[in-house]
Amino acid sequence: MLAGGAIAQVRVNTVLALSDSPDVNVLNVTLSALGIEDQEESELSGTVNAILAIDPATDEVSEFTLSSGDLTASDMSFSLELGPISVADVDLSGIRATIATSLQGPVIPGSGQFDASLHQVTLYEGAIAGSAITGEIDENFTESPVTGSGAGTGTVTLSRAAVEGNIVTYDVLVVLPLEFSSPIQDGVDVIVNSTVQMEGAIEVPLDPYLGWAELNGIPDAPFEEDHDGDGVPNGLLWALGYNANDRPSLFTPDLFIPGQVDLIVTPGPVGIRAPVFVEGNFDEEGWTLLDPFLLLGFENPVPVGEDWPIVIFLSGDRNFVRLRVEKP
Repeated sequence: MLAGGAIAQVRVNTVLALSDSPDVNVLNVTLSALGIEDQEESELSGTVNAILAIDPATDEVSEFTLSSGDLTASDMSFSLELGPISVADVDLSGIRATIATSLQGPVIPGSGQFDASLHQVTLYEGAIAGSAITGEIDENFTESPVTGSGAGTGTVTLSRAAVEGNIVTYDVLVVLPLEFSSPIQDGVDVIVNSTVQMEGAIEVPLDPYLGWAELNGIPDAPFEEDHDGDGVPNGLLWALGYNANDRPSLFTPDLFIPGQVDLIVTPGPVGIRAPVFVEGNFDEEGWTLLDPFLLLGFENPVPVGEDWPIVIFLSGDRNFVRLRVEKP
């Protein structure tokens, strides 16, 4: 079952590069020992793989998730002195890091702001070595990785660069503030803060269903119709995350719980592309949204990005169930 009038978000994978703009992507690293500090700077470079959920009707982002990244930092040397006394001489070298999101990175659509603490940087290669008044320092990040989180509020900004046919090209700018510390031995700490800025370009279909239909070789297939007669409307096939030639089996019965019939709807390999409304009634008239507690995951509509099976707990209180998707 399909209906018209709603906008669907588009989830897109892209590669962003660290900007070379002044005053960003510079690691400010402070070595502290016995109350004495030395701050040095290191240049960050590299790329990240990100997932963005974009509403092309409003040019707004609702998700920014970092799946991986490969960052490098230039070497640094620290020297701490108290008058004629050397407190610490330390080198930080060969640093490589990855960056990723803990689970999923929601973004406030109107402002583009997100919680920076959901994103973590892990130093997985390189070493910090030298001597301090408290003893020798020899930390290897390959053996003992160090992880720190973002701090404060990050932002995602989209700017339309071009529109051609059904495709809009956006310039993407992401700002992620970092701040964390790590003790390297008793009385000796390393404090890191930085503003990581990532940028790139991304292409998004203005009408995500039309973009899917074009990619699948059925550019003129109406949203509400069934192009191959398999019983699954084109729009529902798209929204559930399938390709046009897939033949999903919907509403598979599950008799795992005695006396209760559960129906299972399995999304395609890319997950849910548009909100899926699960509705029911007794006589195929007056359809109403099922209580979210009758669905595994307790969300109705089933949200964009969900890739777990949609499990519907019936318990005999509904005679008919349908899935409804709204046309972008």
